[in-house]
Amino acid sequence: MLMSRYHVLILGAALICLLAVLMAGCTQPTTGNGSPTPTPTTPVAPSQAFDEKDDGKQVTASLGSAFSLHLAENPTTGYSWNLSHSAGLTLLKDEFLPPPTQLVGAGGTHLWVFEAAEKGNQSVHGEYRRPWIPAGTVVFQDLEGGFYGIAGDDGKDYLPLNLDDQFRVDGLRVAFESEPASDAATIYMWGTPVNLTYIEAPQTYDLHVMVT
Repeated sequence: MLMSRYHVLILGAALICLLAVLMAGCTQPTTGNGSPTPTPTTPVAPSQAFDEKDDGKQVTASLGSAFSLHLAENPTTGYSWNLSHSAGLTLLKDEFLPPPTQLVGAGGTHLWVFEAAEKGNQSVHGEYRRPWIPAGTVVFQDLEGGFYGIAGDDGKDYLPLNLDDQFRVDGLRVAFESEPASDAATIYMWGTPVNLTYIEAPQTYDLHVMVT
């Protein structure tokens, strides 16, 4: 009787240990919020590098590959690159590389690394401007004889009363500052009348990427 009870205890302990091992094998490490810990991924090394001389070019990239973009930048002037890209590209790195000198005011290089995540025509667009100054696109409105306005990136339309001829280009990207021209009379029923106090056409960069 004692041997039988002893064997039962041994068998029960063995079953408990086996159950614990099986449960441990079915669980997955979790983060602090209880979500499964993501499996680390190996960074994709860039297989191509582009810079200023590739502005406006059409290039080719294989699906899943990565490429880097290097553009000169000098934040001490207040100017920096404002970059946007199509949904088929994944931004992997965005980093400013300081210059290899201690000279005050020296410029460096801005580095971006993208992964070609979707097939088809993809693009990268950059504007070198001061980020705190509003930006927009000059548009020609074929109304009431035709006129030029600025469609702001803030979603508002501006009707500049003193837009110089050099900026009267449909589709031109501009950075501008303005003051309301509340006392001005205009026949154009479009936008808010303003007087420009500052305007410039920023340097732009475009790279067209065909992902195959």
